Amino acid sequence: METINGIEYKMVAPDIDRLIRCFYNRNLNPIFSTPALLNGMKPLFEALEPLKPYSKNEEVKVIWLRIPRGTIEDYYSFEDLKMYGEVETYEDYVEMWECDYPEEFVWYELVVVWSEDKEGQLRYYGMSLGNERIISATLEEKTMSSKELYYEEEAICLCKLILPAVEQSMKLLREGVYNDFVEKNLPYQFRTGVIKRYEIWKEDKEHKEWCEDGLPQEKIDRFVEIVESGENNKERIGRIKEFTANDFFSACKLGYEAIGKECKGYTLPELYMHYADGRDEGLTGKGHGLNAGIGIDFASPREWDEWFFNREQQGGHPWEVVPGGNSTHMELYVQNDRDVLDWQLRLGEISDKEYRERIKRAGYYFAIAGTQRQFETVNFYLTLRDANLPVFVYDAEELVARFKGTDYVGIVPHHTITRYCANLFPEKYGSIIDFTHVYRDDDKWFDKIDWLPEEPAELI
Repeated sequence: METINGIEYKMVAPDIDRLIRCFYNRNLNPIFSTPALLNGMKPLFEALEPLKPYSKNEEVKVIWLRIPRGTIEDYYSFEDLKMYGEVETYEDYVEMWECDYPEEFVWYELVVVWSEDKEGQLRYYGMSLGNERIISATLEEKTMSSKELYYEEEAICLCKLILPAVEQSMKLLREGVYNDFVEKNLPYQFRTGVIKRYEIWKEDKEHKEWCEDGLPQEKIDRFVEIVESGENNKERIGRIKEFTANDFFSACKLGYEAIGKECKGYTLPELYMHYADGRDEGLTGKGHGLNAGIGIDFASPREWDEWFFNREQQGGHPWEVVPGGNSTHMELYVQNDRDVLDWQLRLGEISDKEYRERIKRAGYYFAIAGTQRQFETVNFYLTLRDANLPVFVYDAEELVARFKGTDYVGIVPHHTITRYCANLFPEKYGSIIDFTHVYRDDDKWFDKIDWLPEEPAELI
């Protein structure tokens, strides 16, 4: 038991969670190291010393802990919850406790970092518990945040409270039973898995409708046929030698008309600025901040080339023609072979002669990226293709697999945001583009999930 400001804390899940909550939304990268904080961490380092580092980072060690939930007396006070209107009766109180802590033990992933410089001197150390960063301390003089903002006593208290649980997990590892125990008992909320999309469709018609995204079946069939024929290939789509801003805006208009946007009453650049993201890196002269600029002559190939290859503004989204969130937008890129050829020449991957030969065939073409916007992606692609414009779609094979239901959907832990998770899955499952959380009581297809094994812990 530990005491902070007269409040006693034990190694029970409610107390551990109360302490972890002190670190929600805190800027902890990094703070000053102090002797007290370092001394608080050292017993954990010593207990974990026999543990082999994490496979992806030799400075990191990871292990699962089980903390008892304790008794209802370790939960919030009944009187306090009743006063704040959370419960009315003691029966409500018991139900709330059992809902928050249904199992006898609660699992927490502990991640510790111990980083040394080339001379072997400690330069940084850190700890994450329950997917919340608790300690992130540097021994360097300059730091990015003030130590006055940091709950040092609470961090040290956590280190002391979880030490017995760390020692218990290490004991199981030395006895050779830890990994089997984790595989059999780790709650699914912390696990990663995969499921064939068609297995979800069998129980969830709405998911299939989401995959089709309002597209008529004939358009889906046509898109699938084109992709499977191999025609969606940037080496087979031709090039545009002279290109202007109006060419780009005109392609945008074709796409907007195809997805049902109102296009009357707008000039081409006005239409683009109305429906696109707007951060155009100085293209139209209508941007601001990083995107401020006088704009270019929309009919001039020379001014387009100058803007495309030499624009000063960077960090905008000129190609985001269908805005959305970090992963829910669609981009209509304009690309030119010269970018890649110049890079290959600088790296010595091609000769001057080969560069001169290939640059003669170089030119502009369109590339669409929008795996989470099936409706817009397919409509833009088919419409631009029908207009005889050189265009291809990134990740088209993945879109086809989604339409057919033959790909995998990734199941990610509940603490993981359901995007940008492809690196969590082995290559044998192909390219996974959709990720979700699951709930045993709600998802009828739960038993069809293939759960991936946890990385086994090993002794040095």
